[in-house]
Amino acid sequence: MRKVLIAALMTCGLAIASPAMAAPRATVAEGTLPITIDGTGYQLAARVYRPAGSGPFPLVVINHGTPPDKSKFPGVELGFVRAAAWFVDHGYMVVTALRPGFGTSSGSYLEAAGRCQDENYVAAGEKTAAVERAIVTAAAALPGADAARIVVVGQSAGGFGAVALADAPPPGVLGVISFAGGRGGDGKEHICGGEDRLIAAEGHFGAGNRVPQLWLYAANDHFFRRDLARGMYAAYSGASTPPVTFVGLPSFGDDGHKTFAKADPSVWERPVSAFLKRLMPAGR
Repeated sequence: MRKVLIAALMTCGLAIASPAMAAPRATVAEGTLPITIDGTGYQLAARVYRPAGSGPFPLVVINHGTPPDKSKFPGVELGFVRAAAWFVDHGYMVVTALRPGFGTSSGSYLEAAGRCQDENYVAAGEKTAAVERAIVTAAAALPGADAARIVVVGQSAGGFGAVALADAPPPGVLGVISFAGGRGGDGKEHICGGEDRLIAAEGHFGAGNRVPQLWLYAANDHFFRRDLARGMYAAYSGASTPPVTFVGLPSFGDDGHKTFAKADPSVWERPVSAFLKRLMPAGR
């Protein structure tokens, strides 16, 4: 796989902090991405990966998960470097950003929806989706992005938010890819408030879905084990009009929940490539 090189900076609404280097094949810019939610502005830690050339490039927005321990929120960092490099190598511009309450992004955490024993997964999904919509809208306005060809990708709670976002997707969103999507897991195969509550929320969101989706879960995911993932998928896809595809990935390390963040993209590239080709046939 070709490497993405930090080579040039884009002004593109980002407060850039990285120095320039020569001879780019692609560019990576790191700084802050301004977004607005319900009239309030936030500055999000962000990274923008851009292929070589003038574009416009189809856009992939990657959304991170949520650690079970809230004390870990300030330590969350921008990730998915290998995954972003894969998308860039396939001609996509990629934006990753930390939502409010995480890492160095401004603002407090916006996605709480009850205590563990009575978590409201519909409300939680809608709150995460609201933040992700704002990120997608800001990313679509960056130079080089093709605002008519957007794919929203999420991992864990970020995937759950992307699935909820699909009920009212921003203009230009053609599809959603959810890696290990879900909410309320503790990494020990326990779900806050019970699995039935989470599965019911998936059915709620499925009824409103407006775009094709791809869901991927590893065999040894300890947040959302395979049979739970299948239950969530059945509830969602059974209520959805657009097609939703489920792919079971092999085990990865000690916890398959880390597959998208840590594994070589060869683990998931075949189903993802096929899905992207369906969304954006050659010449589109």
